[in-house]
Amino acid sequence: MQALWKHRRAVVEPGRSGRFGRRGLLLIALFTVLLPLLAPLLDIMALYGFAVLGHREAWLAMTAVQTLTAVVAFRLDHEPLHPLWTLPLQQVAYRQLMYLVLMYSALTALTGRRQRWQKLRRVGGVAVPAGTGR
Repeated sequence: MQALWKHRRAVVEPGRSGRFGRRGLLLIALFTVLLPLLAPLLDIMALYGFAVLGHREAWLAMTAVQTLTAVVAFRLDHEPLHPLWTLPLQQVAYRQLMYLVLMYSALTALTGRRQRWQKLRRVGGVAVPAGTGR
């Protein structure tokens, strides 16, 4: 959303940069704002299909497709596959946390409220546990 706002004038620019702005910003708006905002609705529909309608194979197929694409991505990056065991847990916890962050960001952007940096209070001391050899 910050990139969309920062480059909003690219939509009306003439020439190549304007064409790129109109296409690029549309894709950014669609794939990074609009579709993620609709994702909770899709999860509710999937949960309804799983719990009420008994379409457990649809959830298993979705998880299988996600696992397959994750395996391909990990292989392309030459990464070990052992972290993928947490992938089904992502459906339950991580995605909902990301939904909350996205909804908060969207509401903040729509209301025009500015978000401030949150700073930690620094005290200047470090506690070293006994027996660490330092």
